[in-house]
Amino acid sequence: MGSRRLVPTVVGAVLVLVLGGALIDPVGYFALLGAPGRWMPAARWQAAPLAVYVPLLLLGTGLVAAAFGHLGRRARFATVWAGFVLAAVVAKAVMAEAATAPEANVADLLWATSFTVPKAALYGLVPAAMTLPWRAGERGGEEPAHGAHWPFAAVSVAVVAVTGPWVASHWSRDLPSGLPSASPQGGAAGFAAGLLVLLLALARTQRTFARRSRGATGAFLGGWLAGMWAGLALGAVQVAGLVVLDGPGTPLQTPAASWVRLAEGASFGIAFGWLPGLLALLAARGALRWPVKRTVPVLALLTAAVLAATTGAVAFARPEPVPAAREPAAAGSAVVARGTEPSPLRAVRGERPRIVDAEGRQVLLRGVNVNQLVDFYAPRPDVPVALPLSEDDFAQMAALGLNVVRLGVSWSRIEPRPARYDEGYLRQIDQAVAWAKRHGMYTVIDMHQDGWSKAPTPAGTSCPLGTSRMDGYDGAPAWATKTDGAPRCQFTGRDISPAGNRAFTNFYYDRDGVQSRLVKAWGMLAARFGADPAVAGFDPLNEPGFGEQAPLTSTLLLGRFYDRVLRAIRAAEARPHPLFVEPSIFWSGTGFDPLPRGSFASDPDIVFAPHLYAESITMDASLGLPVMTSVEHGFVLARRAARDLPVWSGEWGFWGDADAVAGKLRRYARKEDGHRIGGAFWVWKQACGDPQNGVEPTGDGLNNLDCATGRFLPRDAVAVQELSRAYPRAAPGVLTSLRSVPGGRPGEKAAGPREFALAGRASGGGCGLDVWVPGEDRPAPAGSGVDRVETRRVEGGWRVTGCARGSYRLTIG
Repeated sequence: MGSRRLVPTVVGAVLVLVLGGALIDPVGYFALLGAPGRWMPAARWQAAPLAVYVPLLLLGTGLVAAAFGHLGRRARFATVWAGFVLAAVVAKAVMAEAATAPEANVADLLWATSFTVPKAALYGLVPAAMTLPWRAGERGGEEPAHGAHWPFAAVSVAVVAVTGPWVASHWSRDLPSGLPSASPQGGAAGFAAGLLVLLLALARTQRTFARRSRGATGAFLGGWLAGMWAGLALGAVQVAGLVVLDGPGTPLQTPAASWVRLAEGASFGIAFGWLPGLLALLAARGALRWPVKRTVPVLALLTAAVLAATTGAVAFARPEPVPAAREPAAAGSAVVARGTEPSPLRAVRGERPRIVDAEGRQVLLRGVNVNQLVDFYAPRPDVPVALPLSEDDFAQMAALGLNVVRLGVSWSRIEPRPARYDEGYLRQIDQAVAWAKRHGMYTVIDMHQDGWSKAPTPAGTSCPLGTSRMDGYDGAPAWATKTDGAPRCQFTGRDISPAGNRAFTNFYYDRDGVQSRLVKAWGMLAARFGADPAVAGFDPLNEPGFGEQAPLTSTLLLGRFYDRVLRAIRAAEARPHPLFVEPSIFWSGTGFDPLPRGSFASDPDIVFAPHLYAESITMDASLGLPVMTSVEHGFVLARRAARDLPVWSGEWGFWGDADAVAGKLRRYARKEDGHRIGGAFWVWKQACGDPQNGVEPTGDGLNNLDCATGRFLPRDAVAVQELSRAYPRAAPGVLTSLRSVPGGRPGEKAAGPREFALAGRASGGGCGLDVWVPGEDRPAPAGSGVDRVETRRVEGGWRVTGCARGSYRLTIG
């Protein structure tokens, strides 16, 4: 067959993929374009896919097919496939600009296309396969006379180096320092190595496409595709580096890393690939003539420029040091007396990020989630959805040595009508914070939501293929729920729902001012609690959904929401409180999806607060797949994503087989100590009617409720043992190591640690060391650099205090 009808055939195949996918999968989980709910756009962000994305996708794929239809079958297949990916990424970037202008940051939008690559790579096989029946036409050209692959590649890479702080820094931000990277934040060595990989790969791919292309359009597209392949090469090198550093890990660890790195690499290659394309176009038109003899001196000059730019870019991209809180001066002859009231907290960023109190002591926040004030949907009206919260709850927590409560509150109760706050509910929050304070505990106020709102699947709803009916959960009030008729059904769980995704997307775009109302509610809460030292900080939104346009919604627009919340809080509070920033639910479900982007990240009091549910309630588990991220690797990913921010695990927990749960609990606790961070166990108590629990024989939590008798069952012995293990509530200076292994057998009388050792460094010294030790037997601490040690009996255990100077160490057991 001839090739005249190749272009309409390829474009027709793409159109069928778009329309057919939208009909079969209107939710858009797997289709190129989803359309849950009504088809007529109700907002600009809904019109952009139809008006921008689809036309550009068709046009771009058609141009590639026309420009390279003359190639042999294999080369044509590979080029049309790559051209489809290129078209999809460019179309998504322009669509995002159209949807978010005029506030859009171009560099952010370019980065936000990275999630488009895996889906486009799969669908691109179809139009590429449509080219196979056609005969090859003429071969492409031979090596161009200008022979400028090396200098053109060097020019392109030099531009990447110079613009690194603006463009390149958006990619590979969560890689360990030193790996080849397009981001100057990975350090000078990693950035230089990344530029070298790009230079070598781009020179090679440009030469390949120069031989294949003909005509001005082919030269431009060939150069752009060469940039994409160079980006893929960089991603492949990064994957290899991660395998060397981290090992192959769990069965899906390397495939997951490949998914992220190759996608980001291709997207980054496309972001700068227009430049080698432009140079190739100019050369094809004769505007650039480059004798080969000039290549060596020009390369030497450009290499020097790249190295200079690398040094400058790395210096520019390095985060500004945030002054650490002052450490206390050396104390007198006795340990400083302390009451039970917590001291105000701040965040410290840098090489040793941490949370500190007013005395500069590093504070480990170890505690539980409390959901007893959350406004849940009732699957059965006759079964309570929440248990009463009383001061005795906090007394019991304190007796376990816990020092923080992550207190879930509901927007639906705070603001049941727009701009009308429920004072009675706010007083319940006041009371909970006061009880925690009375028992020496901090409170993180968490705006809780699960599945966006309380709304269940309405009776008579027909759920799309692959989804099922679902209960309501908790979160936004009904007036703030904009679903546009999308079905309230779930795919693998409550967090992937057409109605929920649409509501989240409308929220991120602030449709009808819905987001603005929550921002104002946070300003009200900050004014109410902003002077209380026992409020550790604010968590703006529990497990934010990824919406319909991730990562545009789940990182960029989520980050914009955090920007607004932070401004509202800072304007209303009496003193700065840490903002506990969560990544999207996609991160909690997979371990991937970076920290949301925004100006909030430059604030000194930001804490990265992911939910470390690896090997627990993650997406791989819900789909019956092998483990994607191990317990141990989850901590590594969190630390890399946070970079210079402190990390605090807002939720963690394990359920299921008792033996497997015990092992995971212990592994988690050892890594929590090893990384010297805190976290909040899910959950303190859970009612039998809580939709997260389901109407089961027991209400699942640390305190399990027998639903038949209404009495609490014995607590899980291993969970209690690990949650109550010895730990430093506060330590002067910086903790440099920590290991705590509980003693005794689970379920027996509380015992002291079998092994406990901490080390720290306090340049100025101070009498602020405060260690919790469980058990009835008086502990016998020992160590170096610590004196004036006192041991005081408290409910449930002991408090060991002392003065520490310089490099110090304390052991017990």
